[in-house]
Formats: sequence, C-alpha cells, structure tokens
Amino acid sequence: MTGVLSYITWNVSPFIYEGEHFAIGWYGTLWTLGLLGMLITLLVTFKHDGVPSQFALITFMVSLVCVIFFGHLFQGLFYEWRYFPDDPVHFLGTDWYYRNYYFEHPWKFFDFAHGGFASHGVIFGVLVAGVLIARWFDCSPWFAIDRITLGVLWTGVAVRCGNLINNEICGIETTLPWGFQFGESQYVLHPTQIYEILSYILAMGIGWWLYMRRDGGKYKGLITAAMTTTIMLLRIMIEFVKQPQMAIEQNWSLDMGQWLSIPFAIWSVWWLFRSIEQGTQQMIIPSLKLSRTEKRRKKNNR
Repeated sequence: MTGVLSYITWNVSPFIYEGEHFAIGWYGTLWTLGLLGMLITLLVTFKHDGVPSQFALITFMVSLVCVIFFGHLFQGLFYEWRYFPDDPVHFLGTDWYYRNYYFEHPWKFFDFAHGGFASHGVIFGVLVAGVLIARWFDCSPWFAIDRITLGVLWTGVAVRCGNLINNEICGIETTLPWGFQFGESQYVLHPTQIYEILSYILAMGIGWWLYMRRDGGKYKGLITAAMTTTIMLLRIMIEFVKQPQMAIEQNWSLDMGQWLSIPFAIWSVWWLFRSIEQGTQQMIIPSLKLSRTEKRRKKNNR
C-alpha cells in the first residue's frame, strides 16, 4: 500500500503464504481470528457474570452453527439473483426473468465452503442461537444474545478486513483523498470495507461501554439493540456509496443491503426504547444444578 497524492494504491496479496502445493489466505485466517475473538468475548463476559466457562463454550458452538447457517442462507436468498432477459422461466403462465442459483440448486445451500455470508443473516442467527440456548439452559434469551452480539462483531471486522485485502465489496468512484485504487483498476473508489469496519468497531465500543460502565447486561436486549441500531443506521448510509452487489440492483432506489437493513433498524430502535423503559431486571442466567421444581418456578416467573 502506498500513498499517491490524492488517493491510496492498494496492492496487497490475498495470500499470507502461497506454495506449490498449498496456500494460506488472509481471508480464512482473519475469519478464524474473528471466531477466536468471539470465543474470548464469551469466556470473559460469562466469567464476569459468574457463569461457568462450559456454558460459554456451548454458547459459542451453538451460535457458530446458527451464524454460519443463517449467514449463508441469507446470502443465497437475497444476494444471488440474476437477470436473464433472453431466457425466462415459465411459471404459472408468467415469464419470470429473475433466477436464483440456490433455488435451482437447493443442495448448494449447505455448501458452506463456497459463497458468502450476509451480515443480516448473521444477526438473525444470533437471535436464533439465543432462543435455543435459553431453552436448553433455562436462562433468559437476552443473557445469551447480548453477549453473543458483543463477540460476533469480531467476525464482522475480520471478514471486512478480508474483503479489503481481496478487493471485494468496493465502493463507487470518489475524488476524496482516502479513496482506494484497488489492484490493476484505473478507478479510485470508496473503501466501503473500511467504513463498515469502523461502524463495527464503534458498535462494539458502545456495547462494551454499556456492559462494563452502565450495567447494560441487566437490561433485556439493551446491548444488542444499541449495537444493532448503530450498525444498521450506518449500513444504510454506507450503501449509498457502495457498488451494487447484483446487476439487478442497478436501477433500484435502494439496494438490497438497505432494504434488509431497514426492518432491522426499525426493530432495534423500538427494542432500544423498550429495554430502557423496562429498566434493569434480574436476568435469569444459566445454572449447572437446578431441580425440576426450580426450573418450573423460574420459567413461570419470566
């Protein structure tokens, strides 16, 4: 990377090591480091709240499965559409010009080694993981969701760093001095990967401040709502300077990322005020030894 007058030339190799028989890529390495950051966050927060570490490990495994599954599912459902004007699909007497690769090859939904992961699917996966953990551990779902959210953003930072190194998910042309000239491209573009990285870091800062300084862990969903609100509102703005991820988005007033962000933003703002209005509450946290009577009593008192 070198600075050249009014823009930055970006020529970073996507490989840490590239040998004759195998290679180590930055993207996979960063993804692994992001997961490690998520695991450490869960261990630290669970210990801070007096919960045994085995619960953090199980929570990590459950959330990892949900995040990967729903992140990949959302990618396939919303970001793999193509326009075929000369080869329509005839369905119920109508010519349909839009086709989805995963709809035509549904088994590919489970090919997690290929294809991307949509961040909106990751958020949905976190919510599902919290509900599952609540049922299995007989705890408050928000206890798990808030702490998973604090950790999962490390993977978001890692993935966007990988996108930056691989010259993926770039922005539109710009004349700003921090614009990037990626690889052999002749155009100077907005480094939208960096914009999103900064939004994730800001959200994590807010989340940790609430958790450590304002007893945010005692509010049901406050941390998740605050972080999601920050990310979604910034994501909507960042998308205005991001290149369309699909050709069919060219003439849309808002792109797919914005359409998906709007409902998440509305929900998170609503839940943010609801959580503040409810105030601090005694959270039902996991416990290793609970009798059936105690479990039934806790369930009825929620």
